Amino acid sequence: MAAIRTNWQNIRQYIWLVGGLLCLVIAVIFWAVTDTKELVTVENPIEETQVQIQPEKVAATAHLGALMDEVRPLEMTTRVVTAGNHDAEFRGTKFFQENKKAWTIELFKASNEDVIQSFLQKQADRKNFIYFRLSGENQTEQYVLAYGLFKTDDQAKAQLQQLNLKLPASIHPQSIQFEKYSALVNDLGADEMASANKLYEVKLKSAPLPVVDETVLAQAKSALSSLTNSSGANNETTKTTITRRDASGKVVDVQKSNSTTQTSSGTKESSGAATEKKPIEHEVSDPFN
Repeated sequence: MAAIRTNWQNIRQYIWLVGGLLCLVIAVIFWAVTDTKELVTVENPIEETQVQIQPEKVAATAHLGALMDEVRPLEMTTRVVTAGNHDAEFRGTKFFQENKKAWTIELFKASNEDVIQSFLQKQADRKNFIYFRLSGENQTEQYVLAYGLFKTDDQAKAQLQQLNLKLPASIHPQSIQFEKYSALVNDLGADEMASANKLYEVKLKSAPLPVVDETVLAQAKSALSSLTNSSGANNETTKTTITRRDASGKVVDVQKSNSTTQTSSGTKESSGAATEKKPIEHEVSDPFN
């Protein structure tokens, strides 16, 4: 009886084992059938967060007090005068402002000013030639040679057909308006510098010396001598004696002084008077005695 029970238990265990294996196989088959999509890898990139730094606003004042005299403010509107000797045909900002709407013939461009100066020296008539310098942040420094000043584009093109400058075949002149280059020109032209440093000519003429009349000079000398003789003064001497006496009438002190005065001879009318007069004596007594 016990053996039959043991066999039955073994059979039950085998049945459960086989059932579990069958369930496992069915689950694997079902997973293989249903899982037809490819595995997609999703990557989440790490975003770098940039810290936004806000600059602190600093209150600025227009007047810095004593620093205004020591550190002068930077003037951004100051025009630049390029170093070197420019020819009389060099033009600057003032010329472009006055002729902004006018047209001209652009002959060629050069990076060196000497090229344009040597070309101008070979020309017999340099009256209508001008040249200027182009410069800026995004502009390389260049010198442009132009010809003429015209009101319209048609006039510039008509003059271009008549020019005979014998330029190389690689150079193609064209008509342009000055307004095209006005923002790239920031120089002082030769015409402005010439007006600021004007030279004035001083003409000196010889002035003739006045002719002296000897007769008039002799008359003046004689009149002067007669005037001095007529106004000659005679000397008159005055003798003064000061006598001091005491209470009893005795002479205590005697002081004498001489004084000379000039009197005009015209005021004296004495025909029979002597030429020499005796000195006049004045005696002064002490009024307290």
